[in-house]
Amino acid sequence: MSEYAFVEKPFLNQLDALGWMVIDQGPGIPTDPTKSLRTSFREVTLRGEFNQAVRAINKTDDGRPWLTDKQLDDLHDDLFGLPARGLVENNEAVLKLLFRSQVDANELTGEQYPNVKLIDFERPERNRFVAINQFRIDTPGATKGFIIPDIVLFVNGLPLVVIECKEANAFTSNQCSRRFNS
Repeated sequence: MSEYAFVEKPFLNQLDALGWMVIDQGPGIPTDPTKSLRTSFREVTLRGEFNQAVRAINKTDDGRPWLTDKQLDDLHDDLFGLPARGLVENNEAVLKLLFRSQVDANELTGEQYPNVKLIDFERPERNRFVAINQFRIDTPGATKGFIIPDIVLFVNGLPLVVIECKEANAFTSNQCSRRFNS
């Protein structure tokens, strides 16, 4: 409980003050995935946030959103349907997609193979920032039935940062001071 009160909650408060949407699920084990904007604890992205944000940052010159629901589904699947390769290769592939994704056509303008912004790096205020604590992820077939990172930071529904909060205590303080004073 003290880790939540002394580390996790203050960090969430700081994120809230910076304009992040914060979903504070408290210190316990979550039992309802809808509180974390998901339909299942197996989902690792916030699909609704992804669809809303990516649609909103990709508009025609006259301000109309142009991505279809199918295109949004395909973009999401491109990010998370990568073949079973190594971690480094998959991370490289996702990073490339974050900087340059395309769809077949802009159906409003007829443009072929337009680029799609998954994150608006030029105007970051246009992105959607969400922080969720106690972000439970079910892991069937693994040693543990689920994992619960303390805080996950999402940009446009994509999990970009996982944070494990640790409270300083006499043991860790002594270990750190011995290490740095040697």
